[in-house]
Parts: sequence; C-alpha cells; structure tokens
Amino acid sequence: MTSGELSGAREDWLAQSASAAAGTPLPGARDLVSSSWWRARRTGLDPDRVAPPVLTDPSDLRARREAHPLAAVLPTARRLLLAEPLGVPVLMAVSDADGTLLWVEGDPGLRRSAERMAFTEGARWSEDVAGTNAPGTALALGRPVRVRRGEHYATAVSGWSCSAAPVRDPSTGQVLGVLDLTGGDDLGRERALEFVRAAVGAVEAELRVVALRHRLAPGARTATAALAPAAPRLTVLGPVPALAAGGHARPLSWRHSEVLLLLALAPGPGLSAAQLAAELDERDLAPVSVRAEVHRLRAVLRERTRGGLDLSPAPYRLLGDLRCDALDVRAALREGRLREAVGGWTGDLLPGSDAPGVRDLREELLLELRTAVLEGDDDLALLEFSRTGAGRRDVVVARDLVARLGPGDPGRAEAVARWERLRG
Repeated sequence: MTSGELSGAREDWLAQSASAAAGTPLPGARDLVSSSWWRARRTGLDPDRVAPPVLTDPSDLRARREAHPLAAVLPTARRLLLAEPLGVPVLMAVSDADGTLLWVEGDPGLRRSAERMAFTEGARWSEDVAGTNAPGTALALGRPVRVRRGEHYATAVSGWSCSAAPVRDPSTGQVLGVLDLTGGDDLGRERALEFVRAAVGAVEAELRVVALRHRLAPGARTATAALAPAAPRLTVLGPVPALAAGGHARPLSWRHSEVLLLLALAPGPGLSAAQLAAELDERDLAPVSVRAEVHRLRAVLRERTRGGLDLSPAPYRLLGDLRCDALDVRAALREGRLREAVGGWTGDLLPGSDAPGVRDLREELLLELRTAVLEGDDDLALLEFSRTGAGRRDVVVARDLVARLGPGDPGRAEAVARWERLRG
C-alpha cells in the first residue's frame, strides 16, 4: 500500500474506531502497526494533538545523561550511526528505558525539523504518550522495530521514517533504552533496521567489556578502561551477517561468516582444512578451496580489526577474542538468563546457509530456545518468543501462551488472536 493509500485508510479507521470492535485491523497495515495503533487509541491519544512531554529543567536532562549506562558507550554509537552509512542524512536518537530521548544528534537540517514536532532531547517518546513510533514501539515490544511515514500514529510524524532497537544490559537482560535512526524513506527500510541491530550488538558487547573490567577491579574506572575497544562481534542471527570491529559494523560474506562461526565453535586445537571442508559442505568440498577461503578471510580480519583478530595456520583456530550474537544466546540459555536469550534472538542463524555445521547449530539453538520458553515459568519470555519469526508460526507456543495468560494480562489479546489465526 502506498503512503497516500495508507493515509486515506488511517482516516477511515480513525473515524470508525470509536465504534469498531477493539483490534479491528488498520486496512493495509502490518500487524505490528495495527496493534500499536489500538494501544494508542485505548489511551485516548488524538493523532492530531500528540504532544510528547519534555523535561523543562536542563539539569534534569544533564543528570539523567550522566547517570545512564549508555553514556559510556555513546562514542561507539556515534561512530556506527552518524557516518551516513546509508548515504542519506540521518538523526541518531538514544533514549532511556522510559522513552525519554537523552541524545538527538546528526544532520542539522533534520534536527531543526525534528524539533518542531518535539523530537528533541528531553522529550519522552514512549508509545503511551506519542503513539506508534520506532523508539517507543521498540520499547513497548522489547524488540527491533521500523516505522514508515504514514504508519506513525501522530499526524505530525507521518512524513518521517525510523528504525530502532532496544539496548539490553548484558548481565541482566534488562532494557536500558533504545538506539534509533530517524530520517526519510530510507530509514524505514529493512536494511536500515539491520544496521541498527548491528550497532546495538556492538554497543552491548562494549557494555559487557566495561562491566567485566569493573568486576575485576572494583571501584576502578580508568580512562583506559572506558576507551578500550570492544572485541570484534560477529552477527549471524538474521538475514544480513556482519562483523563489528573498531567502531564500524560492516556486512560479511556468507562463507566468511560460516567459517568464523565454525571456528568459534571449534575445540581448542582447531580444525584442519579437511575438517572445516566437511563442516562447510557435505558434497566433498576440496581442502584446497578451504585454504584459499581462509587466506582471503585472514586478509579481511587483519584489515577490519587491525590485528585484533586473526586465524592460525592449519589447524585453523581463532587468534584473539570474538563475540557472536548466536553464542551469546546459547550462553544466556545455559546460564538461566531466559529473557536475555529471547531478546537476543533477532532471527534464524544464517538462514541462507546450507553448511552442515551451521545447519546443525541453527536447529539445535532454536530447539533449545523453544524448549526453554515452553518448559520455563517466565510468561513474558514466552510472549516475546511468540513475536519472533519462529514463534509466530508455532501452534504449540500460541496454545500454551493462551493457557498461561489470564484475562487482563498484557499480551493476552495478542496471544488469543494468534492462536485463532494458527488454529484456523
């Protein structure tokens, strides 16, 4: 549906929603958008009069910034999101957990325009006061979100597009806030959202390093510790594999992503060329082809990580630290941090890969996550899993969620609707 068609549909929906049954879809809109609009409608928000509250005392904003954990990793967020990675002007917004924008930076012209609709530092853009928008809806759902032009609930925002994702405390899984990219049509595309996801992965990795240093040296927070670079991070959950290093996240080829993942899983001695060939291809891939691929990957790692990560001669193993989103999910599961594991599951593991070793890990990890949420007692974790690509199609998940959520529980209406759709 075009932006104009959606705009017309929204006017009809708004006119009829007062008498329509709760949950009546917004014609032509995604389920995420319809559900969000109904949440905004139930709060009584008038889309023509949305006015996000703004902190009036500058000292309040300053105090929030200084106390917030994301202040320590703000330089990384700036490097990743403000270098015009998509070739278009952008704004980067960083909010806290209640949706208050702590930092809004980027293109001066966009910033002046955004201020006219109160998208400014100190303004609260949570869904309950601003309606459907990427930062607020990402907080409401606890997952990455993109919102395009007319999908915004507030009329004043209908010319903008944005992509946002929550940032979680690596130790507790608690949402600290969101990273958001705001601008024109390009910022409503899937590739912009993937870029924000990769940036969040890099920021969370740096938060984990900072926390580890604090635990090793209680009370010691040196300038060196604050500025030390995070370990390279491999992102393999979702459609676009990437490697974040040195403050820059860049796409990585499927084959190089497969090799890095398999070596991250390999036992201490590493893998021979023949062993790696068997893990990459069940059709007798020649070891000489593996050696050539490893040679190319070694050059990529040296260029991107400036020597921070390398590969040993055969048997191949990683030289240096490498973080990986899939392995973080697995570690969270095995340490009982279920909600953090679900929050880290941003898509299937290298979904386009047919490598036997990758396929086995993909199936094992999804089964382990599914089993944990079904057999655990964390209803919110089960609800969040039901919103993932795998969970939305799972009849057992939908059935159990309806059984576990009672009348009045957040998410019950959503769970019942999904159960009815899958059962039908």
